[in-house]
Amino acid sequence: MAGLAPNTERAYRSDWADFERWCTARGEPALPAPAVSVAAYLDARRSGLRAATIRRRAAAIGRLHRDAGFPSPVGDAAVRLVLLRAEWSEHERDPRTVPLGPREVEAMTCALPATRAGARDRALLLIGYGAGLRRSELAALDVRDVRVRHGSLEVSTRDRVVRIPPGSTPDLCAVAAWRTWRAHLPRSGPGFRPVHRSDRIASTRLSDRAVTSIVKRAAAGAGLDPSRYGGQSLRAGLLVTASGVGASEAAMMAQTGHRSRRQVRRTISPTV
Repeated sequence: MAGLAPNTERAYRSDWADFERWCTARGEPALPAPAVSVAAYLDARRSGLRAATIRRRAAAIGRLHRDAGFPSPVGDAAVRLVLLRAEWSEHERDPRTVPLGPREVEAMTCALPATRAGARDRALLLIGYGAGLRRSELAALDVRDVRVRHGSLEVSTRDRVVRIPPGSTPDLCAVAAWRTWRAHLPRSGPGFRPVHRSDRIASTRLSDRAVTSIVKRAAAGAGLDPSRYGGQSLRAGLLVTASGVGASEAAMMAQTGHRSRRQVRRTISPTV
């Protein structure tokens, strides 16, 4: 899969492996796969995955077919219909989440336990909030993507590098939080990983859905209503906070990677 970013290639290979297992269990060919099989597979996975993940799995299947010299089955009407259903289902069940402010984030980090899972969650919350990252971007971070430079935290995503200065209080300092969590990690690999009940850190990567679970759990621990918050609350919270202190739209877009000023304005003021 030449030309793909490393994180995208890893995701595609994982998606393709899942599709191959599904086909094998049904005695159907994965390569080339008929469009009806691809549509059935995506529809079967639709209830348990986000629409963005369903789209990525379709893209992975199409890419593997093209790389092998076969026509992509993803353009078929049956496949496109499943993708549209995934989008609408998510739109109907996913209400707007509430942006997190500094006080809420600080309350959440203060309430986290003094465990490895607590150290991970603190770093994830503060980096996600300070850098304005999408859930998928947080989950995709590798150890090498986060570095302490000149007292600030430098976070590299697929399309930008953002910097997070030291926090105004210890409980809002992403630099200190990353240093604490980083001490538990090997030299390379995923930056955010599952932590087992035995406090053992897994070698695998957190999913973007796990990011939402961590935000909700931390909100509940801080006495907040977890139903009001999700993974998007970190990114939206940065925009609202930055707007409140007079940051320009250009500066906010450079930090969060938004490409549309209208999107930024709608996040800051939902009535726009």
